[in-house]
Amino acid sequence: MKKLIFTSVLIGCIGFTSQAQFLMKSNTHILRSGDEHYFNITNNVDPGVKGPSVVWDFRDLETKSTLTSYMYSAFTTEKTAEIPEANTVLEEFGTRFFFKASDGIIEQYGTVTKNNTFTKYDKPFVKMVFPFNYGDSYAGDFSGTVYGKNNFEAQFTGNYLLEADAYGTIILPGNITYDNVFRIKTVKEQCYDKQNSCNCSSISYKWYSEDIRYPLLTIIQNQNSKGIKTIRTAYYSKAVNKTYSDLSTKLVAQNIEANIYPNPFMGEFMLDYTIAADTDVKIEIYDNSGRKVNSIQKLNLKAGYYTEIIRSDDVGNQLGMFHIRIIAGEEVVSKTVIRGE
Repeated sequence: MKKLIFTSVLIGCIGFTSQAQFLMKSNTHILRSGDEHYFNITNNVDPGVKGPSVVWDFRDLETKSTLTSYMYSAFTTEKTAEIPEANTVLEEFGTRFFFKASDGIIEQYGTVTKNNTFTKYDKPFVKMVFPFNYGDSYAGDFSGTVYGKNNFEAQFTGNYLLEADAYGTIILPGNITYDNVFRIKTVKEQCYDKQNSCNCSSISYKWYSEDIRYPLLTIIQNQNSKGIKTIRTAYYSKAVNKTYSDLSTKLVAQNIEANIYPNPFMGEFMLDYTIAADTDVKIEIYDNSGRKVNSIQKLNLKAGYYTEIIRSDDVGNQLGMFHIRIIAGEEVVSKTVIRGE
């Protein structure tokens, strides 16, 4: 297993490549015993495009049921003796997933279903590595045995690929909007009993934000010789928009610092920004559907402080949310701005 770092090309909906997105770290995103995470399970949808500065609009998801994910210590559960490597259990739908969650990595060592089918990995499946950012990829292989009723036993091998394949803005039901999220795509292929080839794999897409430990949205697919089918879609049921005071806070990257006010705005808003090094600057404005409504290009700016006044005429007649991206060289900061009546 090894981590591979790729330089992204422009593939997807909108924008420029950037390494200014948040960095997923162990202390903020590793599995933690005692936590619960709440999902609304919805109609199934396509995960959308990959690439930089994507706007994923999932406002029309319809809730069908709910799900709570439970995280607790592996040392107080059944199978502890048989899976001594695990320290954390994640339970969903009565199925328990046994993980070793340590600094820098989450490894899956076993699974117990509600009908007591037991999967034991002798070489674990890596669920996540840290730190992780847009453009990062991690690949490896795994192996183990499945034990079932009537003395059923089958060995398996497989491989996997974790890839942070996109970043941007996600919009959830209720117009709940999160900027600066990135998506992790996991492809897992598993073969049984020395099969020469595998024609079935599972694909998951998970969207993460900087300030929430667990996914904002999860889409799971199956892939076989007949194609790809989405089998589950669920979003974080306690997702909320930040308060207006939060929305006016600064956006900070290494080469650019920006502040947008007032927020919400009516006739106009101010965009103040400071760049630490000489660079080109581009300001892009998108409405809530992801349509670009304006773009301002500033070439060869010297390091220093600048102000732009964005008037209502610059964004059209639409009320509601607008997504602002300030691109300084290869860095991007983004923000949601609300236009009131």
